Amino acid sequence: MVFGKSAMAGMLAAALVAGCGGGGGGSSAGGGSVGTAPGTSGQPVGNTNGSWLTLTPGVVTVTSYEGESAGFKVSAVSSRTFDKPFNAAVVDSKGVVTTEMSLTKVSDLQYTVELHTKAAAAGTYTTDLELRLCEDDPLVCRTPLAGSPWKIPVTLTVATATQAQGRLTLTPATFDLTTYQGEPASFSLRASAVSPFTQGVRAAVFDSTGVLAAPVSMRELTSGQFSADLATASTLGVGEHSGSLELRVCYDDPATCRSPVSGSPWRVPVKVSVKPAINLTTLSTIASLSPWSTYNGTAAQNPYVPASFDPTAFSRRWNQPVSAGMTTSAPVADNGKVFVIRNSASKWELSAISEASGAELWRYDIGAATGPNPLATGNGKVFVRSTGNGGSFLWAFDQASGQLLGKTLINTAPELHQAPTVIGDIVYMGNTAGLEKFNATTSLIEWRTGIQFAGGLWTPAVSGHFAYTVQYDSLVAIDTDNGSTVFRLQDPVIAGTSGQPKSLVVGDNLAIARIGYQLVGIDLQSHARTWTAGGSTVGQHALANGTLYSLADGGMALEARTAATGVLEWKTGWLFENSNGMDKGRMIVSSNLVFISGPSRTVAVDRTTHQVVWIYPFGGELALSDRGVLYIASSSGNLYAINLR
Repeated sequence: MVFGKSAMAGMLAAALVAGCGGGGGGSSAGGGSVGTAPGTSGQPVGNTNGSWLTLTPGVVTVTSYEGESAGFKVSAVSSRTFDKPFNAAVVDSKGVVTTEMSLTKVSDLQYTVELHTKAAAAGTYTTDLELRLCEDDPLVCRTPLAGSPWKIPVTLTVATATQAQGRLTLTPATFDLTTYQGEPASFSLRASAVSPFTQGVRAAVFDSTGVLAAPVSMRELTSGQFSADLATASTLGVGEHSGSLELRVCYDDPATCRSPVSGSPWRVPVKVSVKPAINLTTLSTIASLSPWSTYNGTAAQNPYVPASFDPTAFSRRWNQPVSAGMTTSAPVADNGKVFVIRNSASKWELSAISEASGAELWRYDIGAATGPNPLATGNGKVFVRSTGNGGSFLWAFDQASGQLLGKTLINTAPELHQAPTVIGDIVYMGNTAGLEKFNATTSLIEWRTGIQFAGGLWTPAVSGHFAYTVQYDSLVAIDTDNGSTVFRLQDPVIAGTSGQPKSLVVGDNLAIARIGYQLVGIDLQSHARTWTAGGSTVGQHALANGTLYSLADGGMALEARTAATGVLEWKTGWLFENSNGMDKGRMIVSSNLVFISGPSRTVAVDRTTHQVVWIYPFGGELALSDRGVLYIASSSGNLYAINLR
């Protein structure tokens, strides 16, 4: 005969008696007529030593926190059946376990019971849970079933409220933020439970010091994993502001938190340094620097500036905000002016801004032409390459007045481009027809190569009398005097990706190319590939004093290699919270620092210590003028000017 309906359930849940001498239970101690025993003896069929019932685990160890209950489970499996009624009770003589109990049927002969410890003070508690199966009242149990009672040793360790603080990990543990008057700084707080909570909880961040802007949102990512998106209050005045954020984790509404999780609340120190929005120091040129004349700074496409800067002296010079929906191109800087292209609703305008004051000096509407390339400057002019239904044009403007000096049709086919490379009045442009040398004085194309390149999205690197580019399967060197091909290095590594443009930096008789996600070193004297470095390199790279700097780990880390051999010299830890958008990471290397900008922030890494020594809470396209001002054109369209001295 098998058990009848809920036989095992009745066997385990007939009564849970807490404390010496019994007490209330899940059901009455004597009301469990749930099975039958054979004959009149009340003994199980065979197997009279009690091994017919298996309890798992045999020994229970539970960890809890001061003031909280903890749950645990015991599984009971029977190998026998009965034909005579019996009753059951679970007895805890020391009161460690509550009378709360829930039962889950696994099969007719297997059940799992979930029990709960009592909320207790810190310390260690032991008890033996006693399972009694009896033909009479289990609290008396003069006629027990064979093997009854079964005992389960239980050890409960209750941690202190102080120790409970360690059950949640906060990232970061503190905040040290820098922002500018009137501009909130955005940041995030993550909280992760070391072990799962035994029941559902709610979390919220509160600020009683006025450091945060309201409202504060917090979301549960997964069970026990929370994230809060925060921002500083825009009303904070110039100076240092310190406070403490309070993270509450509660079983009820965190606003009142009448039932807090042990260890709650957690506190996160916050310091916010609010700096003046404007600091218009006197500017003068730095003798060792040249104008930032093109997208990557120099004609060799190498964003290296031979000057040292003290990060403790950095200050925000000015900020030029834009209206919502407006974008700003990568800036160039020349003759005390910054030039950008602004776009709103397909209207493109070239704007000249004073480095000294941040005031707009002039603006020119270049119409609804699609996709004008990043700008380039030279010999008192600003050059814009644009494309539209009428073809591809090169525009030349006077830097001082904004007067249009010329608009030349370069190609009848519309195509997109990167920035031209400008040396004086000579403009080198790459497109689908090849490489062109344009003379802005005569408005004539002096020569055009017959080499077919892969698309128009590339910029030549010009050094000495040669222009270099990497396309298809080759590095090509072209004589800038007459447009003839000096040499072509065909290499299977270069051909390892599609024919799309591959970034190139030239310097110290080396050409360093990024081919897909790997770096390739090419000797410009021997015309041979000398090394290859695999990995996940993205964004921009730079050469400085025999060292190559590049963005590794999908843009998250900075690494330095010996330029001649490609050997890794050092590598930083991760510099950004995530790699989103870092495939377009921008870089400028100075004599002592490496500036790296991503979508959300800009950092400066010391070339000697390899540590981050400066953080700006906005990122984007970079430029560094010969007056020692760093420019950041953010994805939101704002243009930030930073004094580096």
